[in-house]
Amino acid sequence: MESIAWSEQTEVASITSFDIGIMPLVDEPFERGKCGFKLIQYMACGLPVVASPVGVNRQIVEHGANGFLAETLAQWQEALQTLAADAGLRQRMGQAGRRKVEQQFCIQVTGPRLAALLKGATQTAVMETR
Repeated sequence: MESIAWSEQTEVASITSFDIGIMPLVDEPFERGKCGFKLIQYMACGLPVVASPVGVNRQIVEHGANGFLAETLAQWQEALQTLAADAGLRQRMGQAGRRKVEQQFCIQVTGPRLAALLKGATQTAVMETR
């Protein structure tokens, strides 16, 4: 393992130097509330991912398509060994993850959703005050 100091300027370059993005979590209340941003970052950079099936990770990771969900030590080992041994699989899963980010999580998709939610909330609030 190599520890790399985080920097906004080098974050994308650092992530794209990885072969696989990982997000191990314990299944506890705090972790169930995490947003999965790390997975989205990895996938945006075209990486396949291996993650614990905790909280929103189950919705972000399409097991076998853009990465693997792994709960036990044996599942983690199998997923990582499978990806480490197959560059083509890493590339295909990374591309699938990138497509998912573009379709569901990019600002061009989430921006209009947020605007619509805020508009709806303000309209509801105005109607309730009348």
